[in-house]
Amino acid sequence: MIEPLKELNRICQKPQYKQVGNWMVRHIIRDAALPITWLLLHTSATANQVTLVSLIVGLVGIFCLIFSSKGFFLLGVLLLQFWYLLDHVDGQIARYRGTACLTGRFFDFMTHHIIHSVLFFGLGFYCFQKTGNLFFNFCAFLTSISITAFNLIHDTKCKTFYEKLLTMKSAEILPKGKVEAGLPEAGTLSSLKRIFSLLHKSAEIHVVMNILTLAAFFEVFVKHALDLRMTLFLLYGIIVPTIAVVKVAYIISNRKIDQEFENTFR
Repeated sequence: MIEPLKELNRICQKPQYKQVGNWMVRHIIRDAALPITWLLLHTSATANQVTLVSLIVGLVGIFCLIFSSKGFFLLGVLLLQFWYLLDHVDGQIARYRGTACLTGRFFDFMTHHIIHSVLFFGLGFYCFQKTGNLFFNFCAFLTSISITAFNLIHDTKCKTFYEKLLTMKSAEILPKGKVEAGLPEAGTLSSLKRIFSLLHKSAEIHVVMNILTLAAFFEVFVKHALDLRMTLFLLYGIIVPTIAVVKVAYIISNRKIDQEFENTFR
């Protein structure tokens, strides 16, 4: 007998799940995923199977974005929203069944990278289909590579840390306060940094997805609406490569990886 949702919430959710993650995940997605988890727990579905299904759903959603039909546009973004929801069901199932493991987490991270990069390529291919201009294929390739680089910053940093830790005889994780020491207060950020922070946030997958969803509904319900898919792709074709290059250049030129390692481990 599967526990009621209130009890299931205690078992399946991450510790401090209302404090960790972006606003949408904290306040909407994790709670919305729980009823789906409850249903799937009545089946033999595993966490990895749900991860695989979520990947397929996301890719089908992106495939729908290629077609010029406004209906396909709406269907595509709704499938992407469902992918994002399922992306939180797999972890809840794993925690309930005691099958949570690093391999499952690895698989989950891999699906994120696939969806993020293919999304921009799909939007670029739509623009090419619409105009016949090969420039959009080049822009799609550049934007997909850039979002991959943008997302790999954290993963590559972790690999760098891992290799360094393997060479050490022992290591101690410093208190969180020490890790955050030296970070500027929000009030001290310059206008340029604030703009970059806003652009950075706009390229996060849940934000991109929500902007596309609003655009799809707008196109469906407003006659003679602009082709927002093309407009948004052109904007992201500028934003994503810019923030990827600037962030990587900043990290390298200021030796930020070394600083963070020294502030995290002893």
